[in-house]
Amino acid sequence: MQETISDPYDKAGLGFLVGAVRRRLKQVAWARLTPYNLTPQQFWVILVLLEEKSLSLHALAERVWMDDPTASRIVKAMVGRGLLRSAADPGHGRRIMISLTPEAEPMAHELKALSLEFREGMAKGLSAKDRNVLRQGLRALIENLDGMLVEARAELGEASDRHQDQEAS
Repeated sequence: MQETISDPYDKAGLGFLVGAVRRRLKQVAWARLTPYNLTPQQFWVILVLLEEKSLSLHALAERVWMDDPTASRIVKAMVGRGLLRSAADPGHGRRIMISLTPEAEPMAHELKALSLEFREGMAKGLSAKDRNVLRQGLRALIENLDGMLVEARAELGEASDRHQDQEAS
């Protein structure tokens, strides 16, 4: 008698499935980005800057879903490779604006085409309705997690305050 193996996705929690999608997307991105010698994070930075032309470091970090220190390290490495340039914002004394170098623009356009392949490949077999339902569900998950993060940080702050009060007494 042959053993029936259940589909592991049927019983998996949402966090597991979201993590699996993220890992698989990164694996595909790494494989496709090897000829460009780029990381997935660098890929997203280039695509955002192709679209936006120039952004502050903080705005760029927000657009690619990373914290400012991580974005700063990535930008610094990409400036060193001649892919990005950073220049003082003439309208703001302390802001640095990040943009693509002219030399990076042809590659950026190739990467835009590659990003369309990713989108189409990921959505293959999903109707427009299914894509919208998925988008709404993922947005709800993000909003729920954002709320949980605010609560966790508030609890940590309260615990820290209590700890400091105990030390003072």
